[in-house]
Amino acid sequence: MNAPPPAPPPAAPPRILIYSLNWLGHAIMSMPALQLFRAENPSAHITLLCKPNLAHLWAMHPAPNRVLPLYQSPKAPKTPQKLIKTLREQKFEVSYILPHSFRSALIPFLSKIPQRIGLPGHFPRDFMLTDVRKPISSPERAHQAFEYLDLFLPDKNVTDFPPPALKVPQSALAIMRAKLAQLPHPWIAVIPGAARGPSKRWPMEHYAETAAALVAETGGSIITLGTDAEHPICQQVAAASAPNGLNLAGKTNLLEFSAVLTLAQTTICNDSGGMHLAAALGTPLVAIFGITDPQKTGPIGKNITILQKSDQRSRDISRHSAAAEEALRAITPAETTAAALESLKN
Repeated sequence: MNAPPPAPPPAAPPRILIYSLNWLGHAIMSMPALQLFRAENPSAHITLLCKPNLAHLWAMHPAPNRVLPLYQSPKAPKTPQKLIKTLREQKFEVSYILPHSFRSALIPFLSKIPQRIGLPGHFPRDFMLTDVRKPISSPERAHQAFEYLDLFLPDKNVTDFPPPALKVPQSALAIMRAKLAQLPHPWIAVIPGAARGPSKRWPMEHYAETAAALVAETGGSIITLGTDAEHPICQQVAAASAPNGLNLAGKTNLLEFSAVLTLAQTTICNDSGGMHLAAALGTPLVAIFGITDPQKTGPIGKNITILQKSDQRSRDISRHSAAAEEALRAITPAETTAAALESLKN
């Protein structure tokens, strides 16, 4: 009797490249879609291509097997041949391209990835895609996160999604816990900056007044966070909280920044990338909005309080918008202090 033929070797897991969005907040809003995509493709090998400043962010996320920076230096050429060579060698079968830019489609195209899937953009970008997926539009699916759900899970019309999943390394938590050890509790994180500029920044003097009031009310501490360029405004807020204020602006990497938000009892911030990060980490949050629409680009998570006075809503605003700045000024320090005190109960 002849022996049965040997079983064929198991199929290699599909190799998938995901080109990340470039802004911190946008990248976080795409995470629920990646999590559901990973759940449907548990064996896939996923490489996440991103700007170097977001590498630490994606390293905290469970979806990618590998995080690959777009370049090692800001002076790298716009079409880096070394990166394209690396991508060709990886023999990806599919690429999902989240940004709408020309360059984000060009790199997978030049890397000869057979399937290149993205959201609608402009010619000639869309010409370089093999599949352009248009989001399903409906009032109950207004949030930007649904755009990415429709990219990864077409035709499913997903109406609910999990919050972003991030896990801060214990090493970063230990470093920041030691750095904050002498500060009295509760620890209140304050992020007074916003990359978009004054149209998304609550006035610094309002932050300073709120910080002083919270220290007086709770006996706790104010920890200001931001970029090196935001150090001066963060210092003014921390100074208003003396001796219980600590300015860490420009002094943390993204892992340490995330660790502080995880350790804080609540966070106060503008509509910014830091807002999305705090929400993703599960920190109780008070978010201050001008005229951007929290129904479309608001933080995803629990224990979130949105403060907003304006009835005007706009997804895209300029760096200097009189309407936005007026709407922000209309929110008083007393209102924000009360919201933060309530948030501390969560």
